[in-house]
Amino acid sequence: MLAEERRAILFNKLREDGYVQVTEVADELGISSATIRRDLITLEREGVCIRKRGGAVRTAHGVTMELPYEIKRRRNTDEKNRIAEAALEFVENGDTILLDAGSTTYALALLLHHRERITVVTHDLNIAVKLAANPAINLICTGGVARENVFTLEGSQVTDFIRNLRVDKTFIGADAIHPDGVIANVNIQEVPIKQAMINAADKVILLTDSSKFGNAGFAKVCEITDCDHIITDNGLSKEYIDFIKGKNVDLIIA
Repeated sequence: MLAEERRAILFNKLREDGYVQVTEVADELGISSATIRRDLITLEREGVCIRKRGGAVRTAHGVTMELPYEIKRRRNTDEKNRIAEAALEFVENGDTILLDAGSTTYALALLLHHRERITVVTHDLNIAVKLAANPAINLICTGGVARENVFTLEGSQVTDFIRNLRVDKTFIGADAIHPDGVIANVNIQEVPIKQAMINAADKVILLTDSSKFGNAGFAKVCEITDCDHIITDNGLSKEYIDFIKGKNVDLIIA
Protein backbone atom coordinates (compact mmCIF):
# COMPACT_ATOMS: atom_id res chain seq x y z
CA MET A 1 0.00 0.00 0.00
CA LEU A 2 1.34 3.42 -0.99
CA ALA A 3 1.96 6.00 1.71
CA GLU A 4 -0.65 8.28 0.11
CA GLU A 5 -3.24 5.50 0.30
CA ARG A 6 -2.52 4.90 3.99
CA ARG A 7 -2.78 8.59 4.74
CA ALA A 8 -6.06 8.82 2.84
CA ILE A 9 -7.45 6.07 5.08
CA LEU A 10 -6.17 7.86 8.19
CA PHE A 11 -7.61 11.15 6.95
CA ASN A 12 -11.05 9.59 6.43
CA LYS A 13 -10.99 8.05 9.90
CA LEU A 14 -10.07 11.40 11.41
CA ARG A 15 -12.81 13.15 9.47
CA GLU A 16 -15.51 10.60 10.32
CA ASP A 17 -14.55 9.56 13.88
CA GLY A 18 -12.46 12.48 15.09
CA TYR A 19 -9.58 10.25 16.20
CA VAL A 20 -7.46 7.24 15.23
CA GLN A 21 -5.74 4.62 17.36
CA VAL A 22 -2.37 3.49 16.04
CA THR A 23 -2.62 -0.19 17.01
CA GLU A 24 -6.18 -0.51 15.71
CA VAL A 25 -5.33 0.89 12.27
CA ALA A 26 -2.07 -1.07 12.10
CA ASP A 27 -3.94 -4.33 12.73
CA GLU A 28 -6.65 -3.39 10.22
CA LEU A 29 -4.14 -2.64 7.46
CA GLY A 30 -1.66 -5.35 8.37
CA ILE A 31 1.29 -2.99 8.74
CA SER A 32 3.50 -1.89 11.62
CA SER A 33 2.51 0.64 14.25
CA ALA A 34 5.73 2.52 13.49
CA THR A 35 4.56 3.09 9.91
CA ILE A 36 1.23 4.48 11.11
CA ARG A 37 3.00 6.78 13.56
CA ARG A 38 5.17 8.15 10.74
CA ASP A 39 2.06 8.79 8.66
CA LEU A 40 0.46 10.65 11.55
CA ILE A 41 3.57 12.79 11.92
CA THR A 42 3.16 13.79 8.26
CA LEU A 43 -0.54 14.56 8.70
CA GLU A 44 0.21 16.59 11.82
CA ARG A 45 2.69 18.70 9.83
CA GLU A 46 -0.07 19.32 7.29
CA GLY A 47 -2.38 20.51 10.06
CA VAL A 48 -4.83 17.62 9.75
CA CYS A 49 -4.39 16.18 13.25
CA ILE A 50 -2.73 16.47 16.64
CA ARG A 51 -0.87 13.40 17.83
CA LYS A 52 -1.76 12.01 21.23
CA ARG A 53 -0.46 9.03 23.15
CA GLY A 54 -1.51 5.95 21.18
CA GLY A 55 -3.01 7.85 18.25
CA ALA A 56 -4.22 11.25 17.05
CA VAL A 57 -7.26 13.53 17.03
CA ARG A 58 -8.40 15.80 14.22
CA THR A 59 -7.71 19.50 14.45
CA ALA A 60 -10.91 20.85 12.91
CA HIS A 61 -14.56 20.08 12.33
CA GLY A 62 -15.23 17.72 9.44
CA VAL A 63 -16.88 20.26 7.16
CA THR A 64 -13.72 22.37 7.06
CA MET A 65 -11.16 19.56 6.76
CA GLU A 66 -9.37 19.78 3.45
CA LEU A 67 -7.66 16.72 2.01
CA PRO A 68 -3.94 17.30 1.30
CA TYR A 69 -3.32 17.58 -2.43
CA GLU A 70 -1.12 14.51 -2.84
CA ILE A 71 -3.69 12.33 -1.09
CA LYS A 72 -6.52 13.85 -3.11
CA ARG A 73 -4.68 13.32 -6.40
CA ARG A 74 -4.27 9.60 -5.76
CA ARG A 75 -7.86 8.90 -4.70
CA ASN A 76 -10.39 7.44 -7.14
CA THR A 77 -7.96 7.81 -10.04
CA ASP A 78 -9.80 5.43 -12.37
CA GLU A 79 -13.06 7.29 -11.82
CA LYS A 80 -11.41 10.67 -12.35
CA ASN A 81 -9.80 9.51 -15.59
CA ARG A 82 -13.15 8.31 -16.95
CA ILE A 83 -14.78 11.58 -15.94
CA ALA A 84 -11.99 13.52 -17.66
CA GLU A 85 -12.41 11.51 -20.88
CA ALA A 86 -16.13 12.28 -20.89
CA ALA A 87 -15.43 15.96 -20.17
CA LEU A 88 -13.04 16.18 -23.12
CA GLU A 89 -16.01 15.63 -25.44
CA PHE A 90 -17.26 19.07 -24.40
CA VAL A 91 -14.01 20.79 -25.41
CA GLU A 92 -13.96 21.89 -29.06
CA ASN A 93 -11.09 23.26 -31.09
CA GLY A 94 -10.93 27.01 -30.64
CA ASP A 95 -12.72 27.03 -27.27
CA THR A 96 -11.91 29.33 -24.38
CA ILE A 97 -12.31 27.47 -21.09
CA LEU A 98 -11.90 28.04 -17.37
CA LEU A 99 -10.39 25.16 -15.41
CA ASP A 100 -11.07 25.06 -11.69
CA ALA A 101 -8.35 23.87 -9.34
CA GLY A 102 -8.48 20.21 -8.40
CA SER A 103 -7.42 16.67 -9.16
CA THR A 104 -10.31 15.90 -11.53
CA THR A 105 -9.84 19.05 -13.59
CA TYR A 106 -6.12 18.20 -13.61
CA ALA A 107 -7.02 14.84 -15.19
CA LEU A 108 -8.90 16.76 -17.90
CA ALA A 109 -5.92 19.07 -18.43
CA LEU A 110 -3.77 16.03 -19.20
CA LEU A 111 -6.05 15.26 -22.17
CA LEU A 112 -6.17 18.71 -23.72
CA HIS A 113 -3.33 17.92 -26.12
CA HIS A 114 -6.08 16.27 -28.21
CA ARG A 115 -7.47 19.74 -29.00
CA GLU A 116 -6.07 22.71 -30.94
CA ARG A 117 -6.23 26.49 -30.66
CA ILE A 118 -7.82 26.46 -27.22
CA THR A 119 -7.38 29.08 -24.52
CA VAL A 120 -7.23 27.84 -20.93
CA VAL A 121 -7.57 30.12 -17.92
CA THR A 122 -6.73 28.60 -14.53
CA HIS A 123 -5.56 29.38 -10.99
CA ASP A 124 -4.24 25.83 -10.50
CA LEU A 125 -0.44 25.84 -10.61
CA ASN A 126 -0.16 22.12 -11.35
CA ILE A 127 -2.45 22.53 -14.36
CA ALA A 128 -0.51 25.59 -15.49
CA VAL A 129 2.83 23.77 -15.37
CA LYS A 130 1.40 20.83 -17.31
CA LEU A 131 -0.07 23.02 -20.07
CA ALA A 132 2.68 25.62 -20.35
CA ALA A 133 4.77 23.57 -22.78
CA ASN A 134 1.90 22.89 -25.19
CA PRO A 135 2.09 25.27 -28.21
CA ALA A 136 -1.51 24.44 -29.18
CA ILE A 137 -2.80 25.94 -25.93
CA ASN A 138 -2.97 29.63 -25.06
CA LEU A 139 -2.46 29.44 -21.29
CA ILE A 140 -3.53 32.29 -19.01
CA CYS A 141 -2.86 32.23 -15.25
CA THR A 142 -5.01 34.41 -13.05
CA GLY A 143 -2.40 35.72 -10.65
CA GLY A 144 -3.07 35.75 -6.92
CA VAL A 145 -1.45 34.40 -3.77
CA ALA A 146 -0.17 30.81 -3.75
CA ARG A 147 -1.62 28.55 -1.07
CA GLU A 148 1.06 26.59 0.75
CA ASN A 149 1.15 22.88 -0.14
CA VAL A 150 -2.01 23.11 -2.26
CA PHE A 151 -0.57 24.55 -5.52
CA THR A 152 -3.43 26.93 -6.24
CA LEU A 153 -3.74 30.70 -6.34
CA GLU A 154 -6.36 32.51 -4.29
CA GLY A 155 -7.39 35.98 -3.20
CA SER A 156 -9.27 38.94 -4.64
CA GLN A 157 -6.85 39.12 -7.59
CA VAL A 158 -8.13 35.77 -8.84
CA THR A 159 -11.80 36.68 -8.45
CA ASP A 160 -11.43 40.15 -9.99
CA PHE A 161 -9.54 38.74 -12.96
CA ILE A 162 -12.19 36.09 -13.71
CA ARG A 163 -15.10 38.53 -13.30
CA ASN A 164 -13.82 40.43 -16.33
CA LEU A 165 -13.88 37.35 -18.57
CA ARG A 166 -16.41 35.66 -20.82
CA VAL A 167 -15.61 32.05 -21.75
CA ASP A 168 -17.28 29.23 -23.64
CA LYS A 169 -17.11 26.67 -20.83
CA THR A 170 -16.19 26.40 -17.19
CA PHE A 171 -15.18 23.06 -15.66
CA ILE A 172 -15.52 23.12 -11.89
CA GLY A 173 -14.96 20.59 -9.13
CA ALA A 174 -16.65 20.17 -5.76
CA ASP A 175 -15.68 19.12 -2.26
CA ALA A 176 -19.23 18.13 -1.34
CA ILE A 177 -22.72 17.85 -2.78
CA HIS A 178 -25.41 17.98 -0.13
CA PRO A 179 -28.58 15.88 -0.33
CA ASP A 180 -30.59 19.04 -1.14
CA GLY A 181 -28.45 19.76 -4.22
CA VAL A 182 -26.15 22.38 -2.72
CA ILE A 183 -22.60 22.24 -4.07
CA ALA A 184 -20.23 23.18 -1.26
CA ASN A 185 -16.56 23.69 -0.47
CA VAL A 186 -14.54 23.09 2.68
CA ASN A 187 -12.32 26.13 2.04
CA ILE A 188 -14.35 29.33 2.08
CA GLN A 189 -11.59 31.25 0.26
CA GLU A 190 -12.25 29.30 -2.94
CA VAL A 191 -16.00 29.99 -3.00
CA PRO A 192 -15.97 33.43 -4.70
CA ILE A 193 -13.49 32.07 -7.26
CA LYS A 194 -15.79 29.20 -8.21
CA GLN A 195 -18.80 31.53 -8.30
CA ALA A 196 -16.97 33.91 -10.63
CA MET A 197 -16.07 30.97 -12.89
CA ILE A 198 -19.72 29.94 -13.07
CA ASN A 199 -20.88 33.46 -13.92
CA ALA A 200 -18.21 33.85 -16.62
CA ALA A 201 -19.25 30.85 -18.70
CA ASP A 202 -21.84 30.15 -21.35
CA LYS A 203 -21.84 26.53 -20.19
CA VAL A 204 -20.93 25.12 -16.75
CA ILE A 205 -19.79 21.51 -16.38
CA LEU A 206 -19.34 19.95 -12.93
CA LEU A 207 -16.71 17.20 -12.72
CA THR A 208 -17.02 15.17 -9.53
CA ASP A 209 -16.57 11.55 -8.53
CA SER A 210 -19.47 9.90 -6.72
CA SER A 211 -17.72 9.94 -3.32
CA LYS A 212 -18.48 13.69 -3.05
CA PHE A 213 -22.26 13.14 -2.99
CA GLY A 214 -23.74 13.14 0.50
CA ASN A 215 -20.69 14.86 2.03
CA ALA A 216 -20.94 18.03 4.10
CA GLY A 217 -19.09 21.15 3.00
CA PHE A 218 -18.60 24.32 5.00
CA ALA A 219 -19.50 26.99 2.43
CA LYS A 220 -22.09 26.99 -0.34
CA VAL A 221 -20.82 27.51 -3.87
CA CYS A 222 -24.02 27.10 -5.88
CA GLU A 223 -26.97 24.79 -6.59
CA ILE A 224 -26.70 21.84 -8.96
CA THR A 225 -29.22 23.66 -11.13
CA ASP A 226 -26.52 26.27 -11.79
CA CYS A 227 -24.68 23.57 -13.77
CA ASP A 228 -25.58 22.63 -17.33
CA HIS A 229 -23.94 19.21 -17.10
CA ILE A 230 -22.73 16.95 -14.28
CA ILE A 231 -20.20 14.26 -15.08
CA THR A 232 -19.60 11.59 -12.44
CA ASP A 233 -18.85 7.86 -12.18
CA ASN A 234 -21.04 4.77 -11.95
CA GLY A 235 -20.84 4.69 -8.16
CA LEU A 236 -23.59 7.30 -7.91
CA SER A 237 -26.68 6.00 -6.11
CA LYS A 238 -30.07 5.73 -7.85
CA GLU A 239 -31.41 8.23 -5.34
CA TYR A 240 -29.03 10.93 -6.53
CA ILE A 241 -29.49 9.97 -10.19
CA ASP A 242 -33.25 10.47 -9.88
CA PHE A 243 -32.76 13.69 -7.90
CA ILE A 244 -30.47 15.26 -10.52
CA LYS A 245 -32.65 14.21 -13.43
CA GLY A 246 -35.64 15.65 -11.57
CA LYS A 247 -33.86 19.00 -11.60
CA ASN A 248 -33.52 18.81 -15.41
CA VAL A 249 -29.72 18.86 -15.23
CA ASP A 250 -27.91 16.76 -17.80
CA LEU A 251 -26.23 13.86 -15.99
CA ILE A 252 -23.42 11.87 -17.60
CA ILE A 253 -22.20 8.64 -15.98
CA ALA A 254 -18.63 7.91 -17.04
